[in-house]
Amino acid sequence: MVLYKLNDQTISLQLPDATKKELDFTGTSFFTSPDRHLPTPAEVRALSKDIGLTPQPKPIQFESLNLIVKFGPSVTTVEAQNLWMIKKVFKNKIPVPELFGWRVDHKGHVFIYMELIKGPTLEECWQTLSSVEKGAISDQLSAIMKTLRQLEQHPSDQFIGSINHRHLLDYVFTVQPRTGPFSNIKEFNDWFALLHQLPFPHRYDDPNRCFLPDDGKITFSHADLNRRNMIVSSNPTRVVLIDWEQSGWYPDYWEYCKALYTCLYEDLWRTDYIDHFLQPRDDIYLVFAEYIMAMGAFRFDALRVLRLWCCRIVTYYDVVWIGTYVTVGGITS
Repeated sequence: MVLYKLNDQTISLQLPDATKKELDFTGTSFFTSPDRHLPTPAEVRALSKDIGLTPQPKPIQFESLNLIVKFGPSVTTVEAQNLWMIKKVFKNKIPVPELFGWRVDHKGHVFIYMELIKGPTLEECWQTLSSVEKGAISDQLSAIMKTLRQLEQHPSDQFIGSINHRHLLDYVFTVQPRTGPFSNIKEFNDWFALLHQLPFPHRYDDPNRCFLPDDGKITFSHADLNRRNMIVSSNPTRVVLIDWEQSGWYPDYWEYCKALYTCLYEDLWRTDYIDHFLQPRDDIYLVFAEYIMAMGAFRFDALRVLRLWCCRIVTYYDVVWIGTYVTVGGITS
């Protein structure tokens, strides 16, 4: 049983057991007919063309069942818990796919069965949208984030970690030692700021640690608010948030910083829209990005950003990037 605060009211939830190998949510729309059954993992595997070739195979759609199955070695039942919690707490105030169940097969691969949301991702249709349509979508996202921020941890259960009180699942920590949950923001920030030094035998006093605030709030964050994780549905017209696999309880600066980190530096999405639906934290982002890159947690989007930066001189604090050289405090490496 977990306790949360929603609009200053205490609510209690019994999260689905993430250790179960098979779970059906029989009260959902998929099971309105008594003879309906979710496809087996073997049936899903048989339809996949890239399983075994990538850690994240392309989800399989069953259009006649209004069903999509996300599966693979990197999928976790924690993502299903996140999705279940959002739908349970907020109903349709935060548009997400309905969760029908999950399976864990003999290889330990997780299969999450969800409602099929028809429509392009916001990334796919962005260039075809008018400025008015983009503004309307930004307004929807603003309302969604305002609603999500109504959910708070209960004072008796404060922590930073995944929804089931375990380590965070943000991809930037994939190659880091699994640590957490953390009892407060300072404990998390100390760990986060140290990660880039772990491979080295000698540690130094980090001059940038003080720029990570220890006095903010802990918020439930999607942690990957990129346009590819937003589906524009036309019936009705709305933005549906998908891919909650990295979600959890993070410091309040994480949502904004992560959203900026996963898009191009000069993208209009970054310069004109993200600040509209998320609280700007530009001062923290500079340190956040430096720590992430120092950890080596690059992603395709971030690599393109780095290429842009490497063609100019970027200066912040006492660090100057010139081409492929880095100057710190006058010492070039």
